[in-house]
Amino acid sequence: MYYERDTRMDNCGTRMNATMLHDLRSAIRGLRRRPLTSAITVTIMALGLGASVAVFTYINGFAQPFPGADPDGLMLLHGIEEDNPYTFVSYLDYLDYQSEGGRVFEDVSAVESRNAASIRHETSTEVVFLEAVSGNYLEVLEVDMAAGRRLAPSDDVPGAEPVAVISYAWWQRQWGGDPSIIGTVVNFNFRPHTVVGVVGPEFRGSRASWNPDAWLPFEPFRARYGTQASENRDLPLVRVHARLRDGVSAAEALGEVERITAGLDEVYPRARGERRRAGLARASWIEPSARVAEADTLRIMIAAAVGLLLLVCANVGNLLLAIATGRDQEMAMRAAVGASRTQLVRQVIAENVVLAGVAGVVAVLMASPASARLGSYFARPSVWGADVAREVTVDMRVIGFAVVVSLVTSLIAGLLPALSVYRRDLNRLLTERVGRPGVRRVLGRRAPDIRESLVAAQVGLAVVLVVLAGLVLRSLESAVSIDPGFDYEHLMASHISTSSTGVQVPERDEWFREIARRLGEEPWVRSATISNAALLSPHATAEFAFEGFPEDARMVASAVIPGFFSTVGIALVEGRTFARSDTLGAPNVAIVNEAVAARFFAQGSAVGRTVRVVGAGGTAYEVVGVVEDARVRDFLTEPEPVVYLSNPQQAYGSGSALTVATVDEPRLAVARMRQWLLEYEPHLAIVSVLPYSEVARGFTYTQRMNAELFSLLAALALGLAALGIFSVMSLAVTRRRREIGVRMAIGARSGDIGRMVMGRVLGSIGLGLVGGLLGGLVLARFARNLLLGVEPGDPSNMITAAVVLVTAGLAAAALPAYRATSVDPIRSLRTE
Repeated sequence: MYYERDTRMDNCGTRMNATMLHDLRSAIRGLRRRPLTSAITVTIMALGLGASVAVFTYINGFAQPFPGADPDGLMLLHGIEEDNPYTFVSYLDYLDYQSEGGRVFEDVSAVESRNAASIRHETSTEVVFLEAVSGNYLEVLEVDMAAGRRLAPSDDVPGAEPVAVISYAWWQRQWGGDPSIIGTVVNFNFRPHTVVGVVGPEFRGSRASWNPDAWLPFEPFRARYGTQASENRDLPLVRVHARLRDGVSAAEALGEVERITAGLDEVYPRARGERRRAGLARASWIEPSARVAEADTLRIMIAAAVGLLLLVCANVGNLLLAIATGRDQEMAMRAAVGASRTQLVRQVIAENVVLAGVAGVVAVLMASPASARLGSYFARPSVWGADVAREVTVDMRVIGFAVVVSLVTSLIAGLLPALSVYRRDLNRLLTERVGRPGVRRVLGRRAPDIRESLVAAQVGLAVVLVVLAGLVLRSLESAVSIDPGFDYEHLMASHISTSSTGVQVPERDEWFREIARRLGEEPWVRSATISNAALLSPHATAEFAFEGFPEDARMVASAVIPGFFSTVGIALVEGRTFARSDTLGAPNVAIVNEAVAARFFAQGSAVGRTVRVVGAGGTAYEVVGVVEDARVRDFLTEPEPVVYLSNPQQAYGSGSALTVATVDEPRLAVARMRQWLLEYEPHLAIVSVLPYSEVARGFTYTQRMNAELFSLLAALALGLAALGIFSVMSLAVTRRRREIGVRMAIGARSGDIGRMVMGRVLGSIGLGLVGGLLGGLVLARFARNLLLGVEPGDPSNMITAAVVLVTAGLAAAALPAYRATSVDPIRSLRTE
């Protein structure tokens, strides 16, 4: 009984497989008979699918785990603040999570990124980037090793021998993959560390934007920087990763984390009184905070990709509908020899599936370079190191998405042709002549047919994308024209360090000022200056109390040497700038920008007033000058309050920013400046040398990425809409050739014929234009956070989009219209 039933099921499955193979073979033969239309269809679908798959690949990157690590059960334990749902955790809080989380976590580790060190070689000094990590960090991530061992908890205790694990890339670059590197001593800032391991080639750190060269245990960093930062529970310092125990869910682990967090609040309340909040998220190479920051961009990218995909469906559907209409006689012949309507529909759908399958393969091949192009915008140059390009790989989720989207697109695009075939009386077509179809009327007026409706939809979607492209292009134009408040077009910058030169702390002030003076004497240099941090780079902040103002305020504190403001082009508004006499032992002085003066010294002059650093020491400074506002940390935000201090009166670090105003184009002086620095001090650690125009350009990466992406999508949309208009017009002229011949034979002029033909397409363009402008206005409001210096409903942008679309539509309709006016009535009537 059961054996017999299974046999019938097997036979049914065999017949179904045979039917599917027959349909596919028939579809391939049919497509080979129409190579031109098949190639056009595949090209259209590949472009639309390629764009959508590339966008999905980019978005999928946010869920990709660390390369070279085991992602199973690996979690990110993060703090939650009102303005940032994914903050770091203080070092001491991390230790408590580690000691108390054993019920749900196998282990808990921590990492601090964006550190650098100099490595002194015989004739030069190399700058490398580091991550300081807990001793168990590589074990928790289960990082594969190419040589040697991982760091161990015993490496991260007081008194342990300093050790390091290096990256595969640095091992290959500096030591040529020599296995004898294990046990070699490498001096990081003159501090010897024994290399105990090399990570595998896939592991490139814990964040996509920062690829370190080495990993050092925390303990050497505590010895280097002191314990003040690591013992401050109010300072988010480390990123924490934890691995779940087997059988423990993320929800259970989160409950335990919240319990530990509540206990920390009871025992160690924060200085400002707010309570701690913590969360858990799947660990990923691209930080969750980046996903939050890019949420608006992602939503608009998805909407644009879906819009383009719908446009592709409409265009391909229109094209296939035209082809199906031209195949009436073929379908009728197949019906006459026994083919059922279902078989004919299956053939049409099979042809669409084959076309979409080919297009899907092309789309997957396009996805990797396209997503790499999007990721390249994140390689942002900066004076302090540089973010690397975001690497996104094509995995099985991307391939699965491509397969699903290809099938859905083929079914949507082929639905109308399939229904057209199914509804027709195919037997009558054997005896009837193909002519002009019947005209439907609504309220006494001619209603647009399905192809004209699809053209209107294509025009509408194209208008939406053109509107978005116009807005982001205007935003990019606004971004690159920002005046940061200093003369960045004629500046170049470098971050240099004396960490491998032997220059002692008391000598640093004179050493840095001397290098600026000597460099300023070069004929290609107008002037040079030193500051503790370069403009448009991270700056330290401090809590200040202002004379006569009741509340303290945290703001940027920048230490500069005399001549800084004239070199960078920040104008003096009141008082004086720093003098050579403003050194240690002299009265402490400060200069504030206009934002500080307006906020804290609105009544009267700021010059002569006092500002005081809140906290240990409470150093007081007399304000001796006010300078114009300048963008100090971010190129795109409004200038913020800044207190400038005299660098000679501060404690110099081993590194400082060197800013140079050149006589000629800064780009031409980059190599010359690097060579000059190495000749001046061969063991000087040089982090970077670059024109400030590149630094400023790095801040506009979002605007540049959006401008390129949406311009490309808008160009594709325009092309597809124009192709749709052209195909509908061409088909209409072909099918109405006899009618046109009759009209011309009885006296109609070329102009009358042109107006008759153009009238049909102008109606579709007008309908699509109105719908597209309304849709673009709605979608643009959702993109408000992406815009800079332009309003979503900017009328000039709307007018431009309308003009561009109408021009493209008329250009696409011009050739079919010309063909209509050139019909020979005698030949047309004889042919019919």
